[in-house]
Amino acid sequence: MKKKLLVFKLLISFLILGAHTAHATEVGSSYYFPGSATTFATSVKPAPGLMMVNEMLFYNGKVDTAVARGLVHVDLKATALYNYVGGFYTFEKPVLGSRLQIGAVVPVGHVDFIAKIASINASDNHTDIGDTVLSAALYWKKDDIHYKLIQSVYAPTGGYSINNLANVGRNYWGFDTSLVMTWLNVKKGIEISVTPGIMFNTKNTATDYKSGDEFHVDFAVNQYLSQNLAVGLQGYYYRQLTGDSGSGAKLGSFKGEAFGIGPAVLWMPKYAKGNVLVIAKWLHDVNQTKRMHGDYGQLTVGYKF
Repeated sequence: MKKKLLVFKLLISFLILGAHTAHATEVGSSYYFPGSATTFATSVKPAPGLMMVNEMLFYNGKVDTAVARGLVHVDLKATALYNYVGGFYTFEKPVLGSRLQIGAVVPVGHVDFIAKIASINASDNHTDIGDTVLSAALYWKKDDIHYKLIQSVYAPTGGYSINNLANVGRNYWGFDTSLVMTWLNVKKGIEISVTPGIMFNTKNTATDYKSGDEFHVDFAVNQYLSQNLAVGLQGYYYRQLTGDSGSGAKLGSFKGEAFGIGPAVLWMPKYAKGNVLVIAKWLHDVNQTKRMHGDYGQLTVGYKF
């Protein structure tokens, strides 16, 4: 039992707040990246101190019809790669009876689009700094359930131009509130986590397009095989609560819905003595409506000082 407790304490020290960029709404996409907010022991409170994180998010998918740069595009195909670098600090002194963690990440991204406009082929790719993500979380525990309340703010600091089909930045603010709930069976090394959340978006003033508010749920069922290795089946459900609006929303409300699932693995190399964590994850869209559908990849490396 002591060994399993050690596993949880070590991986807790590395877990990030899970605020990232992704795909739904304008251009058939949004700031929500499916599944990235829930991995392993996500809501178990981390050890106090500083943690540095490097996370790579990959997406490849398509949507039949979407609005981009104020125009209606069909057969839109997209490939995106974002590499986030950031830091998170966990305070030792309790705040409201909980443990507080704050942090921020900034990505460098590459986006590649191919689409048709009135039967004319169009393509574009762009590499630039992405939108900054600021996060704060409170951790607490009651009985066998661990909780984490997260508030993430997406600031439009990334590269954006209305003349580009492919943009790394999104040119509007996003506000995401999520509650992570994790149940751990220490004796059997089994974990179940669920993360419901709501994303609120402001208007993209360049296109007069306001993406609707979004509801999302991440989930994970994980099995810890040893002190250094765990595997899981993880996924997400997404549904747009309100329709898109503004003069740029040429397809009307364009309310999306989607569901995806896939495998994940956690590795803590022995030579690092518990100071390094690696998480790899892949999700595939099983069902979707009016949004990008395809495959999502995630590779996270964390280092605890």
